[in-house]
Amino acid sequence: MNEAQRAALKAASGWYARLCSGASDASEQQAWQHWYDADEQHRQAWQQVEMLREQMGLLPGPIASSTLRGVDHGRRRLLGSLAVVGLALPLGWFAWHSDTRRYWLADYRSDVGERRQWQLSDGSQLMLGTASAAQWHTDGQRRLLRLVSGEAMIDSPNETRPLLVETRHGLVRCQGARFCVRSDEQSSQVAVLEQRVEVAPLHDLQAMQPLAAGQQLRFDVERLGPQRPNDAATAAWTQGSLIALDQPLGEVIAELARYRHGVLRLDPALAGLKVSGSFPLADTDRALAALEHSFPLRVVRRSDYWLTLVPRGV
Repeated sequence: MNEAQRAALKAASGWYARLCSGASDASEQQAWQHWYDADEQHRQAWQQVEMLREQMGLLPGPIASSTLRGVDHGRRRLLGSLAVVGLALPLGWFAWHSDTRRYWLADYRSDVGERRQWQLSDGSQLMLGTASAAQWHTDGQRRLLRLVSGEAMIDSPNETRPLLVETRHGLVRCQGARFCVRSDEQSSQVAVLEQRVEVAPLHDLQAMQPLAAGQQLRFDVERLGPQRPNDAATAAWTQGSLIALDQPLGEVIAELARYRHGVLRLDPALAGLKVSGSFPLADTDRALAALEHSFPLRVVRRSDYWLTLVPRGV
């Protein structure tokens, strides 16, 4: 692939993200048409992007001219080139919007410390954990949920249309299942509670791997991590609890910090201390008091929004 082809693919990816965002207007669509008509390489790049979306069942609708419909499916061999340059959609939407803009554009949002639940238009139940957001799209062929940030539990009815859950790192697909998905800057995690799903990383969306009930895995844009069994902590957040099972205190505090405003710091000397217990996410002050009572540490309060855990006696 030469530089001109790479540039055309990058431009096609950007246009696709904009036109699929739901925020484009007539002038932007006209500008896309001008770009599309200007060069044969532009048209070829657009076809490659559409083929990838079509292969994954993700085309959101007829946003391009009818001349793009009769694509030569023999060109699917070119999909690997898209992955090489990091253009394996459907995640162009994540690249196009900033984190803050994605959050406020989302159909469903929760605040810090909140857990919220909705019924989606297909009958699925969606629960979002703290500071989370999701976009929802459905049509006659597919159901698509973009996890913009944070964590979600999806309980989806079994039907012929696939349910697709996007994160910035890849894709989860099922016909019907109950599962949790969590996404941060580095990676995403999926844990299946009932039925089964398939998972693929962003840069290899053709390599769907099955994941059965009772199993979980973490993935980034390049690869899937090893499968491991769920445990009592896996979906505890949906019940408002953080369950620690011989877990480093640093990880516990990092999780509690997600559920409160302000700064929650930990003295590095305590980071490796192993703790076990169940802690309420709706009342992080009570959770911190329980840690202070049970382990050799104390909570130093500069204010209600600035807390530090230090070794007891310091």
